[in-house]
Amino acid sequence: MSNRAVLLQKIVPNNPEAGLALVTKPVPKAEPGQVVVRIVLRPVNPTDLYSYRLERYGHAKPGSFTPGSEGVGIVHDVGEGVTTVVKGQRVVPFLGLEYLWKGEGTWQDYVSVRADLVWVVPDSISDVAAAQFVVNPWTVHGLFSYLKIPKGEYVLQTAAGSTLGRQLIKLAKHWGIKTINVVRRKEQKAELKALGADEVISTSDEDVATRVKEITGGKLAYGALDAVGGEFTKQVLASVRDGGQVFIYGVLEGWEATVGVGDLFRGVQLTGWLLYSELTKPERPRVFISEVSKLIEDKIIEPLVGETYDLADFQLAIKKSEEVGRGGKVFLKG
Repeated sequence: MSNRAVLLQKIVPNNPEAGLALVTKPVPKAEPGQVVVRIVLRPVNPTDLYSYRLERYGHAKPGSFTPGSEGVGIVHDVGEGVTTVVKGQRVVPFLGLEYLWKGEGTWQDYVSVRADLVWVVPDSISDVAAAQFVVNPWTVHGLFSYLKIPKGEYVLQTAAGSTLGRQLIKLAKHWGIKTINVVRRKEQKAELKALGADEVISTSDEDVATRVKEITGGKLAYGALDAVGGEFTKQVLASVRDGGQVFIYGVLEGWEATVGVGDLFRGVQLTGWLLYSELTKPERPRVFISEVSKLIEDKIIEPLVGETYDLADFQLAIKKSEEVGRGGKVFLKG
């Protein structure tokens, strides 16, 4: 029995994927208090690619780093003292920074995690939903919990055509919150409207701040969520009410963000938000598990499924995951 793993073997400037290779590692042993999980399905998330591409992360060490932020699998073995799960159960392992920074991610056949970081998946939740149970749904739920937007008010979001953006649209609709959704391509408008989006702005032919003023009658958005960063963040802040809150949780345009001083004078606040910081708070995972699992079971939050590739074809999966209009989340199986 072998453990296939995508391993960062070397740093290749300007072509980071060239440094990745499929290797065989020993299957981890079930140490006391640990659970060994055979991963059967895992998504290709942007954070997985950032983990070895961006030097700012600083923890992708060649020769020992395997990416992968989430997935679903089957309990392969349990260590001494583990009573919460048994062999054969379907589970989601929660890989916090203590695992991801060491490169013990899910882009391998087997992972070993602490027993308290394993969640037994109910039969009512599918593999594709369980495989992406953490990163996007927990982020959407967590961001909304901080914004505290009243019913009937507008939230503005960038990168609205993403998997996370689509989940946000449905959750906002469920909670009575109106959405202003910013996309790059006007072709996405009809699709997001059909999903429940209240308003969609295409940056290809519309000015965001001007349109937000028109949509809200001059009130501007109650708050905003920005996955883009860069110079675009300035437009996001300009679209939010006096004293409003903007959370930036993505770096699609890089690690710098431009801010208008006038918006700061209006009391608009810009705060970085990182899911993995939330997971260091003992109560947060319990809240996410309880509330997000119910939302998934009720089909308020639904997986957006694209193509699935074998783990050995990870290079094709990475390429597909970055295609414009790919149609859904890309997965690695096996």
